[in-house]
Amino acid sequence: MVGCASTGGIPEDREAAFTYAVARQRADEPALAAAAAWRYYAGATPDDPRYDRALRLLARSAEALDLSWAASLWYLDVARARRDPELLPEALRGLRRVIDSGVYDADTLVDGFLATTEITGLPPDLQGFVDYQRGLHNARQQLDAWAAARFADLPEAGGWRARAEYVGAVQQVAARDLEKATEALDALAERDDLPPDLDVDVRRALARVAMEQGRYDDALAQYERLRTLAPDDPSLLLEMAWAHYHRGETRRTLGLLRALDAPVYQDLIAPERFLLEALALRRLCQFGPARRAATRLRARHGDALDDLYAGGLLTESGALRAAAKRRPGVEDLSRFVDRVAREKARVDDLADDLGPELYPHLRDLYDRGLREARRRLDARLAHAVDAVGEDLLAAEEGVRLILHELSVALLRGRRRPAGPPEAPPPDVRTGGGRVVFHDTGEFWTDELDDLIVVAEDRCID
Repeated sequence: MVGCASTGGIPEDREAAFTYAVARQRADEPALAAAAAWRYYAGATPDDPRYDRALRLLARSAEALDLSWAASLWYLDVARARRDPELLPEALRGLRRVIDSGVYDADTLVDGFLATTEITGLPPDLQGFVDYQRGLHNARQQLDAWAAARFADLPEAGGWRARAEYVGAVQQVAARDLEKATEALDALAERDDLPPDLDVDVRRALARVAMEQGRYDDALAQYERLRTLAPDDPSLLLEMAWAHYHRGETRRTLGLLRALDAPVYQDLIAPERFLLEALALRRLCQFGPARRAATRLRARHGDALDDLYAGGLLTESGALRAAAKRRPGVEDLSRFVDRVAREKARVDDLADDLGPELYPHLRDLYDRGLREARRRLDARLAHAVDAVGEDLLAAEEGVRLILHELSVALLRGRRRPAGPPEAPPPDVRTGGGRVVFHDTGEFWTDELDDLIVVAEDRCID
């Protein structure tokens, strides 16, 4: 509950204002608590014995007001300065809550502090959290010996040791030692105490390694488990579609691709999806539908392709920027920018509750923070739009090749292209509790992704 009482009741005396802030926080009135804590803090110096306790009050109140970015900065100030050692664990727990939310300022909180600062003497759960962040930072910089030293003493509790083992498995994949990577990932997958997000990462890695090695049955087993762990991830359907395609299950491939047309998946940027659909239809010698599937790339991404061929600045293309914001490494920062913008609007909504002293400070803080976050996003987008453009151009070149191959195939007759034996069509007879619905092209649910397209096989083997 947000306190709505007038800030005029806050005592003018700073010491009394601090006491008032504590009382308002205990009464679940975070806006008044923050306003009173700011009155004390604004007149204090770092040497003041209550300086960090006022910051703690501000951070706690900001969290309660859903102003997580401001809260993270106040927690960071307490943790970084370590003026009051008793408050360090609480400040770090506050930072961890913000980070665990999944939308946070990684450059400031992790790269700028947790990953680069030596912090010891913490309770085991917090020590594991801090040491893992430092080890992960070292691993990303390819400082493997330093990373190993950080990871060596991680506790089992909290999943920190398991997370470190996953990082090691990813390093083995990068080194192309797929056998050792699979062993490490299998050992992790057998554990029943993995954090949910780590369980998803481990099984996705196992599936992709199995795909790389041509073990499509094993890959599909992992993907099926992943669908229960991450049901809203459309990329899983696309990866499963490739696995079925390589097993000769073309109709199942087409069903999964058809499911990607559901409205809930419309933000998926995957040009290869149209190429795979054309390839699958070609395997059934469905030449006309295959041609139409290939040309859907232009229908779906025509604006972005037109911007590419126009020769202007790619970062000025709305279509390319929108696609780039969904790429790994950019999506998290884009979500952070959106959160800061939302919280800035919330600060304006709370202007009366925050009072004439704290509100202008928070307004200025969010103005500057949003400008900086957008600057960083623009810098990252400059690289991401290039990658999106390359993907689209490569997909369009693939379309041209497929269209050419289809033209040649028409002249050669209905012979199936090279590949695994084609699986027989499913039995679609009704009766015995089975009902068959014909696809009208309209989705009535976004959860109907277990589809099979019963397309006629027109090939003559």
